[in-house]
Amino acid sequence: MEGTNSLMETQSQPLYVSIHVESKELAMIVQFLLQRNIYFKVDYPYSNSMQLETSYNSHSISLKQPAVNHHLSKYKGIEKVDSILDNYISNAKNPEMRQVAQSLGLSISVFKRIFKEMYGVSFYEYFLNKKMKYAAELLLKGLRGGLVSEMVGYSQPIKFTKMFKKHFGITPKKYQLQSKITSELNL
Repeated sequence: MEGTNSLMETQSQPLYVSIHVESKELAMIVQFLLQRNIYFKVDYPYSNSMQLETSYNSHSISLKQPAVNHHLSKYKGIEKVDSILDNYISNAKNPEMRQVAQSLGLSISVFKRIFKEMYGVSFYEYFLNKKMKYAAELLLKGLRGGLVSEMVGYSQPIKFTKMFKKHFGITPKKYQLQSKITSELNL
């Protein structure tokens, strides 16, 4: 881990620290921050990629959409990817990249290149991020982990639990419990 010198503090604002973290350390750090209810924001190394953010009071996790690169504007249909992926997620299915590319009128190689340039991550990594965000939202609504697992397309709850923990550094149950405790403290 290597720190940068960007500390900023005001009387009404919390202290912010910007640090560079290797990806292998990220899960451990996210778990630490979640356990202590500390605000954090993860910026991926690509300037136009997704950002993972949590807040003090809601303990919510959200993915911010990246800005579309202007030089890629000739591929106008690429913005439809989010609605296509949302449809797959709501039907508890995993997308076939080839089908998504074809539905946008792009070859698989062009689609992969454009997608990576626009979103900063691979197609499947982006889909997994969206799916885990949706799962986290369902958990916050109080749904049981087994049901959420099924709703996001996992046939075995243990596989969902492992993926959720790998993604957020915390099990779905602990995530729900921490969220409940946080919301009770904020009442």
